[in-house]
Amino acid sequence: MRGQRLAGVLWLIAGFSSGGISFFLVDPVDLAIFIGGAVLAILLGLAKLARPSPRWVLASGVLGFAWLVAFGALTITNLSLPTEQLLSIVWVLAFGVAAAVVAYLRR
Repeated sequence: MRGQRLAGVLWLIAGFSSGGISFFLVDPVDLAIFIGGAVLAILLGLAKLARPSPRWVLASGVLGFAWLVAFGALTITNLSLPTEQLLSIVWVLAFGVAAAVVAYLRR
């Protein structure tokens, strides 16, 4: 269960990072992705910390795949942004994918 708690902490970091970045966005599609991702990641992270169990591995895998698709697409479509802004998207992408991978590997 210790690995599931680590995955929960990584989901919380990804969620809070996504939520924090959303304050600086103006594009409605980007805003929806960041806020929706933040809500789902924080809820999953809290669930993994409150009641760590193997049943959250599937939810983590599904959210991790959706996270990779959504934030990966944002990264690719925003390659022309300044480095600092692009790194913030990559930061969120990396923590979400890392959380899903840790949950899967430590199931």
